[in-house]
Amino acid sequence: MVFVKLLFLALGTFLSFAYIVLTAKGKKYDPLIANLPEEGYSDKELWAAGFALQEIPMFGAESAIGKRMRAQAKLLHPENEGKFVEYWARLYFARTLSLILIVAAIICCVTGMMDDTMAIIIPIFGAVAVYAVYDSGVNAMKKELTKRSEDCLLEFSNVVSKLSLVMGCGMNLRSAWFNVAYSKEGPIYDLMRNACNQMNNGISETDAIYAFGIQSNTPQIRKFAGILIQSSEKGGSNLTIFLKQQATELWSNKRQLMLKKGDEAAAKLLMPTMLILVGILIIILASALAGLNFNF
Repeated sequence: MVFVKLLFLALGTFLSFAYIVLTAKGKKYDPLIANLPEEGYSDKELWAAGFALQEIPMFGAESAIGKRMRAQAKLLHPENEGKFVEYWARLYFARTLSLILIVAAIICCVTGMMDDTMAIIIPIFGAVAVYAVYDSGVNAMKKELTKRSEDCLLEFSNVVSKLSLVMGCGMNLRSAWFNVAYSKEGPIYDLMRNACNQMNNGISETDAIYAFGIQSNTPQIRKFAGILIQSSEKGGSNLTIFLKQQATELWSNKRQLMLKKGDEAAAKLLMPTMLILVGILIIILASALAGLNFNF
């Protein structure tokens, strides 16, 4: 067992030294994180080692994980025609690699200094911790996409209603799109404004709206964008009627979605409520038993 602990201590020392060396080597990438806000990126000073690791092909942008993160970044950051997709992918990947290296080094060092029992338990929890860091980092953008998709879906019925209203007043699709896009703040309006920028840069309405549907990462919005494009290509004679029908249907779907979210929230509160109830019962029983005198 002593040999195993020495092995963990040596591995922890090696990983710690590797992190220090990689951090020094990765300092040249500091300009990439200089303008990031503290909120959400408070650990950015630790990422230099991850940037340095990305210089190795197996951790680079062309690796399987790198490609997956680029695909997520393409949907999450479509602004400026996707010019910063690789930047965001590298950013999140660097954070993941750095945190994995730090956690692994700490776990190995701590294991080498523990007694025999803890030297068995800590690596098990350490492996779980490393996997949790990896999963959280690799899927961070995916979680943000899911959150944005939910936000877009909640506001989608309002968007369609506004489009229906302004087009019913005589506006064409392009003018109505611009009008609604700049009417409010929110994830779906950001995506609409990105489509506006694409139109201003010479991209056709149909291509910009198609990209909007893809970037929303929401089946309902993608379907709507596809039907909107088809109707527009056919001359748009029935477009106002279609929008009114969609608005009515989407308001009904929104009510169902809100009810579903309410049920999910109630389900999440059920377990804490049960734990509180069990705690109260234990306190009551303990108090009652403490007041009893048992005579045998």
